[in-house]
Amino acid sequence: MNPVPQTRPIRLRAVMSGFSLLEMALALVILSLMMGWLMTPLRVQQALQKYQQTEQRLYAAQQALLGHAIIYHYLPCPDTDQPPDGWENVSANQSCAGDEGVLPWLQLGLVATDAWGRFLRYRADSTFTHHTQWFSVSAAENASNIQVVGDVGALISAPSRPAAIILSHGENGLGGIQSVSGGQAFVMAAPVHVDEQENADGDLVFVDKAQQQVGGAVFDDRLVMLSPKVLIQQMVQAQRLP
Repeated sequence: MNPVPQTRPIRLRAVMSGFSLLEMALALVILSLMMGWLMTPLRVQQALQKYQQTEQRLYAAQQALLGHAIIYHYLPCPDTDQPPDGWENVSANQSCAGDEGVLPWLQLGLVATDAWGRFLRYRADSTFTHHTQWFSVSAAENASNIQVVGDVGALISAPSRPAAIILSHGENGLGGIQSVSGGQAFVMAAPVHVDEQENADGDLVFVDKAQQQVGGAVFDDRLVMLSPKVLIQQMVQAQRLP
């Protein structure tokens, strides 16, 4: 008796094998989608942590400026070196070499950059930075010409304009200076959002508002102000002003 051909089991195994490959492919697709869903909250969490770290560094810079003023009776000048070296630049007449630059982090004992590795922008009014012509209570209150604009275009720094501002150029870093290992640095691309352009143009007007996106332009700068009222109050309490 001739044996029965075994073509049916072979075909069945082939079909079963084909389904297994298809199922495996589907499983890989589902797994990749799940990984993407899991990674998205992780990226959001990491971004939030960097913003929180940057806010903490801005606050620490504000407090360090207060401490410096209490000790020396003036605010430090900006670091205007290229690349920045962490120390203020002062002219021969004891005024600042420039009113705006990088926060002199080494002089203040601070971390050099925000959480994204960009140096903090710093501008101080010349009334508060001259190293020999110290400011008085009467001169300090309305001396500054720095202006800060808020969410709806209103002047949020009036009537007491800030003695100084410290600014992070945010996650996109546009308009900032990126720190590079070995003491080097490079200038980031120019800002696209009109308010980020305002924060990088070197004039006396700055913008402090919530993060927003208009078309392809994102505003994500972070800014803190040093109020002359707070500065005067702290210096009076420390008996550095009458």
